[in-house]
Amino acid sequence: MSEDMIKTIRGLLTAGKGNPKRLRDIIEIVKTGEPIVMSDYRYIQDLLEAPNGSDIEQAQTTPQPKKDASLELLRVRLAEGQISIEEFRVLKQALTEEE
Repeated sequence: MSEDMIKTIRGLLTAGKGNPKRLRDIIEIVKTGEPIVMSDYRYIQDLLEAPNGSDIEQAQTTPQPKKDASLELLRVRLAEGQISIEEFRVLKQALTEEE
């Protein structure tokens, strides 16, 4: 169950859905083996059930253009704590300069 939940949340992060900080926090809770609170569970379910994958927080931001697979992988690595925000920014800039 916890591995499935982590995979689901990573998918949401990769797709750019929801609040990245909140989703990363939920991943950390699941990794420790603690149960997530009902509001977090509902939040994930709402993101999964939204017709276009958006929620209120997303509706308030401007739509982002589709990212290539490399940038999405960077986002997941950042969410998992494999790279720092500074490393993410440098790598993102390098990727976007090549286009």
